[in-house]
Amino acid sequence: MKITKRFNTRSLVILGLMTALVLIFSLTPIGSIPIGPLSITLNVIPIAIAAVACGPVGGAVIGGVFGLFSFLQCFGIGVPSSMGAILVDINPVLAFIQRFIPRLLVGLLAGLIYKGISSLRNVRSYYILTGIVSALFGFAVFMSGMLLLNYDKDGKYKMSDKMREFIGTPSMFIYVCIFLAVIGFAVGYLIVSSKKLSQTQISCALTGFCTALMNTIFFMTALVVLFGSTDYMKDLIAGRNILLFIVTFVGINALFEMVVTTIMTTAVGTALSKARLLPEANKSAAEKKDQ
Repeated sequence: MKITKRFNTRSLVILGLMTALVLIFSLTPIGSIPIGPLSITLNVIPIAIAAVACGPVGGAVIGGVFGLFSFLQCFGIGVPSSMGAILVDINPVLAFIQRFIPRLLVGLLAGLIYKGISSLRNVRSYYILTGIVSALFGFAVFMSGMLLLNYDKDGKYKMSDKMREFIGTPSMFIYVCIFLAVIGFAVGYLIVSSKKLSQTQISCALTGFCTALMNTIFFMTALVVLFGSTDYMKDLIAGRNILLFIVTFVGINALFEMVVTTIMTTAVGTALSKARLLPEANKSAAEKKDQ
């Protein structure tokens, strides 16, 4: 009973801290980091940390808080969202769904991802998972690099005719993707296995990366599905392939968010583990005490 109470108190404290972070990041400019012409959000970091420390439910709670404040930003509360304001004018119900549901699902799935990875017992299995994530990251770096090479003076990312032709050539694009996947997998696998990182550190890093990745995928998917038929979205898409639109619209921002979220989640998760504030740390301590 004492362990259960301690776990509940720990969870409430961590959720309270993460909620406070979301409030600060949403209501002040602190939550946005300008990098040249870019601006990345830090709100995914509290979601990833809550998922690691409090499981799927905790992740969903903080994801829901983020989603709620993301919707309020459509009305100018906190850091205003010009796109959000337009979407609310088009359909406020769909705008709420597009802003809230994806973030809720991200937190829930992030908690399940951490729970699943941290429960693995085979060392090679999470080395392999790291390799897979590294392959995805390598592809993201490649696409973002191509976009950076085509940066225009107006502060917008555009896709050159050569890049459009390259992606529009299925065979060449697939060969490059396979090559990048193999290289990324090998690099990730070798780095993690040689550094002898703990399973907690790897679990936290993969959870942080997946949280940022899912946030981008779910948010953009909901945007295209719910508002793709509107004149506003048709003007943004401008007749491009949906994949090209997403890559050019948020590709580089998403890359920086993946890096920052992965690093911060790993650092905080490692500290929480050493302080025995993660669920598995409490469990191990309880098992040792029973023995």
